[in-house]
Amino acid sequence: MKQVYKHAMSPVRIAGHLLKNRIISGPSTIHTTSNGQVYPSEYGMRFFEARARAGAGLVTCACITVGDSSDNGVTCNWDVTRPNHLNRLAEMAERIHFYGAKCTMEIIGIFPEGYTVCDGALILGGPRTGHFMPLDKMMKYKEDCVNAVMAIKKAGFDGIMIHAGHNVPFAQFLSPLTNKRSDEYGGSTEKRCRYVKEVLQAIRAAIGPDMILDLRVSGSEFEPGGINIEEGIRIAEILQEHVDIIQVSAGMHSPEWRTVAHPCGFLPPMPNVFLAETFKKSGRIKKPFISTIGAIRNLSDAESIIAEGKADFVVMVRSFIADIDVLKKGLEERDSDVTPCIRCMRCHDSDNYSHHMQCSVNPRVGMEHFLERVPPAPRAKNVAVIGGGPAGMQAALTAASRGHTVTLFEQTQSLGGIIKFADHVSFKYPLKNYKDFMIAQIEKSQVTVRLNTKASPADIEGYDAVIAAVGSVPLIPPIPGIEKAVRALEVYGNESALGKNLVVVGGGQVGCETALHLTRLGKTVTILEMRDTPAPDASPTHRDELLVEMKKEKELTVICGAVCTAIEEGKVSYLQDNITKTLNADAIILAAGMKPRRMEADAFIGLTDLYHAAGDCVRPRTVEWAVKEGFYAAMNL
Repeated sequence: MKQVYKHAMSPVRIAGHLLKNRIISGPSTIHTTSNGQVYPSEYGMRFFEARARAGAGLVTCACITVGDSSDNGVTCNWDVTRPNHLNRLAEMAERIHFYGAKCTMEIIGIFPEGYTVCDGALILGGPRTGHFMPLDKMMKYKEDCVNAVMAIKKAGFDGIMIHAGHNVPFAQFLSPLTNKRSDEYGGSTEKRCRYVKEVLQAIRAAIGPDMILDLRVSGSEFEPGGINIEEGIRIAEILQEHVDIIQVSAGMHSPEWRTVAHPCGFLPPMPNVFLAETFKKSGRIKKPFISTIGAIRNLSDAESIIAEGKADFVVMVRSFIADIDVLKKGLEERDSDVTPCIRCMRCHDSDNYSHHMQCSVNPRVGMEHFLERVPPAPRAKNVAVIGGGPAGMQAALTAASRGHTVTLFEQTQSLGGIIKFADHVSFKYPLKNYKDFMIAQIEKSQVTVRLNTKASPADIEGYDAVIAAVGSVPLIPPIPGIEKAVRALEVYGNESALGKNLVVVGGGQVGCETALHLTRLGKTVTILEMRDTPAPDASPTHRDELLVEMKKEKELTVICGAVCTAIEEGKVSYLQDNITKTLNADAIILAAGMKPRRMEADAFIGLTDLYHAAGDCVRPRTVEWAVKEGFYAAMNL
């Protein structure tokens, strides 16, 4: 073991089990691996097995159904009520054990029949339609929890993680914000903890001392009237005798606090570690180990957290998704080669709201089982990649890694493409880190880069393949005076020249983020959006986070249902409810979308035996699709 990581990689014994290190792979509820099966699919097993192979000491899988099994047509909750449904779960446990890791199973505590702590509570972040859970149902659910845990133990799992944070149903009992019961399970902290305590006691009595019991709580919900850090510590004090690990998370599954539960760029790096540190250093949590979670980036982060006594364990989730080799690279002292998570929550949103789990920076996610069958390139080729944005850089790196000779043409003086704007935006620092990482990877590779070179068909002579990744340009709508508007991408780095009072035409994600950025520089900004809601094109979780941040800004106004009709010097006219209105502005900024540079891309068709297009020149979308298409193009050479 390298001494530099002697704390994070040190073994520890817990509940009779020896964990080889202090790294926990946190639960990812991979809905998209399921087609309604009540047991893990091969892909589902490989997902968690990969985290063990990657070096995690403890792998938490997710998740099982408690009580009567039912397929709701959406989620992946494995059934443990029938013996033959346990066969695949037992195999998954053994595949994790093969790599020297231990495994736990998450119970998230979704109560049956729409029950919640009391009437009007949220149902796992959904509408406030929950209804009061009576005592007989509570006792039946406790019994079902015990039966589920016993089944998991029989399948060979080493422990259980009870999710009682983020305002999930168990957590709603703990919080004074949501628990309005007047019986023995509501009121004081002790009474609010009573049900969770009884469930933990019943589980411990059933499984004995030799099974790990991990409890996730929100160290603070951050909402007035909810759990604050002092109340969080009191809750942990009451529950600590019954668990081996307390995982200190934060926030709630609500638009206002989801960004705390799953930290994004609006928060600083590792923003929730201080909660675990406060728990641990309070001196009041004496029995269980303390773990921390929330945008832990790499092994160096984990080492510093544990070495400084802030936590005993570090839980990593998105870091494993962005780069499954995050620990391996750390042990090789190559943290600079770890693909950084950009905190966009596409993994969460693609899994929960779509049909295929994906990652913006790791194009292999969701395709691992398929990519194992892709053969090596049949022969080395001479490849030209046109465009140095995320699609072009990914294509160039992938092609080079497969043995091809690659030249990357970029018409500007630097790589990065459209995402260079992130250099100027405080809340886009994760994206800037990714852009800088990709440039550094290009510099370390065998890729030949030709900057300040606008490639033409004449430059392609002698190449075997071309990948066109020439990007997109702003869409210019036919609005009188539109030439007087500043394009959104031209704003970044030139903010001081815009004046104080600004209007942004277009309230999609780009327009909203541009407006938020400018407002936080002291500008007064009005967004004109023709649709009935802002940022409808944003990924669901990021949209929630973005709108919450926008609402904080008193100098930011959004006008929906507003169709821009004319732009003149110092003012813009728009139509709303069939009434023409006018706004004065020092500058008008256009954020009406992008259009693909298809003609420029098509100019390279037919010049070589192989041709692919990738990224915004196919269709303007997100980094996720640029990276994925660049990867696909290079894999098919």
